[in-house]
Amino acid sequence: MIDNIIVFAYLIALLSIGILQKSKQSGFKGFSRISDKASKGKLVLVATIFASSIGGGTTFGIAEKAFAENIAYSYGLLFAIPIDILIAIYIIPRLIKHYGAESVGDIMSVYYGVPGRYISGLSAILVSVGLVAAQISVSGRIFAYILQVDYVWGVILSYGIIVAYTTIGGLRSVLFANQLQFFTILVAIPVITFFGLYQIGLDNFVNSVPLEKFSFADNPNLISTTIAATLGFTVMNLFPTFIQRALINKDGATTSKAIYIKSVIYALFLVFITLNGLIAFVKYPEVKASLALPYLIDHIIPVGIQGIVVVGLLAAVMSTADSDLNITSVTLVKDFLSPIFSINNQQKLLLLARIINIIIGSLAILIALTFTRVVDLVIFIAGFWGPVVITPLVLALFDIVISKKGMMCACIAGITSFIVWEKYFAAQYSFKGVFIGTMTNLIIFMLFYFWQKSSKIASKQ
Repeated sequence: MIDNIIVFAYLIALLSIGILQKSKQSGFKGFSRISDKASKGKLVLVATIFASSIGGGTTFGIAEKAFAENIAYSYGLLFAIPIDILIAIYIIPRLIKHYGAESVGDIMSVYYGVPGRYISGLSAILVSVGLVAAQISVSGRIFAYILQVDYVWGVILSYGIIVAYTTIGGLRSVLFANQLQFFTILVAIPVITFFGLYQIGLDNFVNSVPLEKFSFADNPNLISTTIAATLGFTVMNLFPTFIQRALINKDGATTSKAIYIKSVIYALFLVFITLNGLIAFVKYPEVKASLALPYLIDHIIPVGIQGIVVVGLLAAVMSTADSDLNITSVTLVKDFLSPIFSINNQQKLLLLARIINIIIGSLAILIALTFTRVVDLVIFIAGFWGPVVITPLVLALFDIVISKKGMMCACIAGITSFIVWEKYFAAQYSFKGVFIGTMTNLIIFMLFYFWQKSSKIASKQ
């Protein structure tokens, strides 16, 4: 009973943040942006970047993989962290030139006009809705198994709160909620590990984990799976939520430092999350993989502390969901409804954003029911972003631009190869469609680039 009270108190606190911290600036701009004063300081940036990157796909999905298979996905995420560092060093200083952009479409339209806005906008909506769905599936498990609340009611309760405070307060409320979520995540995930190791005993745990779970020497397939996972994760770093966070502060150096700090914390938490999956395997190997982490928490965490742990898991899930909900509503309004119907009135745009926020939050539940492993859903959904937007966006920041038709051809080739790979080859080979699609886009893009470059040289001669 006390655990349920702790969880409900946390949900009420989130709702209160949404109401009390909503932007004082009226209209759509107050919904989609925050003031320079509110975005200053590394803590805000570290908290929101970390909280929006460590959702259910990480906390539950990686633990599931460690429990049911091996830790290849954990290795993959760790090996992909240097990409974040490279982004902080090379991408952020160029991305920050677009400070003030409210969507990825605002950036892409600078280089590719209306086609760039629509393509990136549609891609952002698809990936964000899918990521919301992934979080919904995890929150349902948390409520249904640990707190013994009916799955449907658990989803309605947790996501009703998210939809409420993101609809009322917009981006400002999301950022303040992320700070609360950041600190609760910092507490919850390690607590599971410490209680698990205490009950099993460190020596018993080390001796009980099969070598094929983590040893490359004892599991040759682990090498190929790790390489495939690493390559897949390397093209999943520049999600729309990350770009939005990177542009909330006009000082690129502050944002880069925040990414460095976030990367260190993220690496440590990957270790804890992986250990949680392995602890569940050692202690309760007979449990279904999708329920391994909830079962572990339910059986090893004492009453009272269990509520705090559940709050931390919900924070990880909800911090990603609220970010993606905000991105979806802002993108739909800014990149589609406003330009198509020539709506410029700030209050009308705000009303549309809030209506869309409610609709998207409701529809995402349907998608969540089609995948059994949350990490697989996250990687699949990423295929509607990386193979479409990453190449033209990143290269444009370095002034490498091709024709609009060439960009569209590269994007179509990327998404097509992703879909074909997932349908016909993904089950046979380790490589993920998101990596194949992104590389296809890059190849077609560069072919157009060099063809245009050679054509210009020939015309001058």
